[in-house]
Amino acid sequence: MSSTDPFDRMRFTVRRVSWWQVALVVAVALAVGIALALVAASVFLVVFPILALAGLAYRLFGGRKGGRGPGGPTVIDAEYRVLSPEEAARQDAVRGTRDDRPGWDPDRRLRG
Repeated sequence: MSSTDPFDRMRFTVRRVSWWQVALVVAVALAVGIALALVAASVFLVVFPILALAGLAYRLFGGRKGGRGPGGPTVIDAEYRVLSPEEAARQDAVRGTRDDRPGWDPDRRLRG
């Protein structure tokens, strides 16, 4: 006999659980938690000293060689201005055309 209730499958039924089933579930949960804690602790005890030694070796022997002067980083300060096309043509006339320069592509533009 089929039911006409569309929510018949979704009914929640409560079953009695005996004490040994609850104890078994708690024991399995504790065993899994302890196993995960042991794996995490062992990985930490193996990986941490390796990382500590690698960091110490990098600090003592690695890193950038030179690079910085005795006074810290070098800052180059300059003033820049944008040349109009007329000014650029005048500068080219003074210094020679761009085509005369080796390695200069006349079709190349830095900013359009």
